Parts: sequence; C-alpha cells; structure tokens
Amino acid sequence: MKVLHSIEELAALNQSVHWAMGFFDGVHRGHRRVIESADTPGALRGVLTFAQHPLAVLAPQKQPKLITPAVEQKRALLAGLGVQVLLELPFTPELAAMAPREFLDALRSACGMAGISVGRNWHFGKGGVGNAAFVEEYAAEHGLRACVQDMAELQGERICSSRIRELLVAGNLPLAQEMLGHAFTLSGVVEPGQKLARKLGFPTANMQIHPAAVLPPFGVYEVAACIEGAPVRGIANLGLRPTIDEAQKLLRLETHLLDWQGDLYGLPLLVELRRFLRPERRFSSVAELQARIAADIQLLSLD
Repeated sequence: MKVLHSIEELAALNQSVHWAMGFFDGVHRGHRRVIESADTPGALRGVLTFAQHPLAVLAPQKQPKLITPAVEQKRALLAGLGVQVLLELPFTPELAAMAPREFLDALRSACGMAGISVGRNWHFGKGGVGNAAFVEEYAAEHGLRACVQDMAELQGERICSSRIRELLVAGNLPLAQEMLGHAFTLSGVVEPGQKLARKLGFPTANMQIHPAAVLPPFGVYEVAACIEGAPVRGIANLGLRPTIDEAQKLLRLETHLLDWQGDLYGLPLLVELRRFLRPERRFSSVAELQARIAADIQLLSLD
C-alpha cells in the first residue's frame, strides 16, 4: 500500500483512483462497506482520510477519544481491505476552509479519478456543506462512479464510531467487537519496566497507552499479541497497578504471554483484547497479587 501525505504527491501515480473518503476511526463494518465499494475496473482502490480527527481543528473541546489512534494500527486494517493508495492529509484550517467543489477539483486535477465512495452521513468542505448528494451530482457531472453507502446496522442499531466508543467505555467488549468486525486492539512500543512481574514469575511486555485512545474499563483481560505475524495468547492488566507503590502512576498495558519467551523491548506490539476477566483492584500485598495472577493464568490454561 502506497502512503501519501499531500494532494501534490498524487501526480506520481500512473493510474486513476477510486477514492473512499472518510475519517474511518476503527475501520468498522460500516467503513468496510464504503472502502470495498471503491472498486472500479482499471482503477486503484484508494482511501482518503485525515491525520487528525477534524474536530481537533474545528472544535478541540469536542474531539473524541479514538478507536485506532496509532497511525500504524489504522494503516494495517486498511491494507487488509485491499487498499492500494492511502492519502493521509493533515487536517488544517486551510483544508477545512476549502469548498467541496474546490477540494474535489484539486484531487481530480492531481491524478485521474475514477470514482468516489462515501457513507450516506459523510460531510466535508467549508461548513460541512459537502454531502452524499453533492458527491453524486459531482460524479455525474464529470463521468465518475459514485457509491453512497447507507449506514450498516447490527441488532437494530446503526454501526458508527461514536456508538462503538460508548460500548467500549461501558465495558461491552463483545458488542463493540461485533460492530467493529475485528478485535479491539491496543498498540504501543514495549518499554523496560521495574521487572517486578519477572520477579513474581510472570514476565510482562509493558507499553504505555496512546493518550488519544478510547479505553474499556481497567482490569485483567484475556488477550492475544501479534508476534512475527502470529497470535500468541496471554493475559494482560490494563490500568494503574494499584497494588504497587510508585511515585508516579502511568497508564499501562502489561501483557504476560503464555508459552512464549523472548525480548520485545523497543518493538511495536499489537495486543487484541479478547475477553474481560476481572476488574483491576488493590491487593493487600504483593504476595496476594502474585497468587491472583497465578489463578488467572490457570483459568486461561484450562480454557
């Protein structure tokens, strides 16, 4: 997948592009329908998205936490849908001030455009006046294919990023993941820790959480970490380690991998949260914490 960061870079492409347009936080089932509809014979499948959530510029106080805050995480999901060109535009005040026609004209002038795919509720351009109807009119005017997708539904509910965020915060991981169509994943770089877990007999891969990430409740989860392209089962604690006395509490995901040994320090790690096991709590002693971790691991081993 070719990743570009400006409209000017499109000039290097030697094929026309059918663009799927949207922010696509989470790359959920509804997003997938839009992206997969960007399928014009002879054209590249492209995704046009933004490096920042538009509200980060337009109304920072309303900016939501994100399901896929790490760019690598979002790119991997898009590549898995057969996206060949990804245009990640910085969302700036200048971009927000462009009229919808000016924006689409700039894209069409930079390289060949075969079609445009959007969700029915998508808005763009100055004042958000660009909408699905405008896309259809523009496409008809210029001989392009327009694909407007209605919102997907699950169990009578519309699938959208804001609803998935609500479900995650409420701890409804199963329904959130059904709407996503894939596992909810946290990502980060594995950092050296105090090696306390190793002393307890349960070495962990520790990573700080992206500050923009939406999070489910703190607690212990059954997880799977992607290592060398393969899932490795494990158990992880998401939270602030209340049993451990520390001068500064940092939000971490600490993952103990079952049946795997190795050094992950400094490497990026993707960890799928598969099942909530119990809330995070403060134990009366480190020894009590050690016994509970052993019991948690034993429970997973019996599954």
